[in-house]
Amino acid sequence: MSRQRFRPIPCFGFLIVLLLSRPHGAPAQAPERTLPQLGRLGPTAVVRATLPDGRRVTGRFLDAGSGRLGISRESGGADTLALAELQLLEVRGRHTRTGAIAGGIGGLAAGVFFGYVIGAICDAAECHRGRAYLITIPLFGGGGAVLGATIGAALPKWTRIYP
Repeated sequence: MSRQRFRPIPCFGFLIVLLLSRPHGAPAQAPERTLPQLGRLGPTAVVRATLPDGRRVTGRFLDAGSGRLGISRESGGADTLALAELQLLEVRGRHTRTGAIAGGIGGLAAGVFFGYVIGAICDAAECHRGRAYLITIPLFGGGGAVLGATIGAALPKWTRIYP
């Protein structure tokens, strides 16, 4: 078996020349920043902004115009921040969906387990046909999803929207 030498693709050199030959002019002035995500936030949305010095400002979202962010703090004051100065901007959500999914999966597993136990304990002929599963799986699965959603709704989740 003979060894083949590696031969670079002919276009590889062309790509290097193309990347290195881009114009090196003065950088254009950055346009004023606006975030499309801010348009979807309502007056009940809770946002958390991290400033360059590390301070965090948390409060309700206020529309303050283009390139600016208004935050109404719970202590009664309001801040107007420039988007260009923010290090991080997050919006608070909830873990409702995650809790419902996890609770539903746990409930389904419990329903299968209890259906098996009921089928093993019950002496009637109808217990051995899967009737216990038809009752326990939806009952425990639905109950687990509701319980998980309730617990998840109590847990805040911060989602980054900028940068």
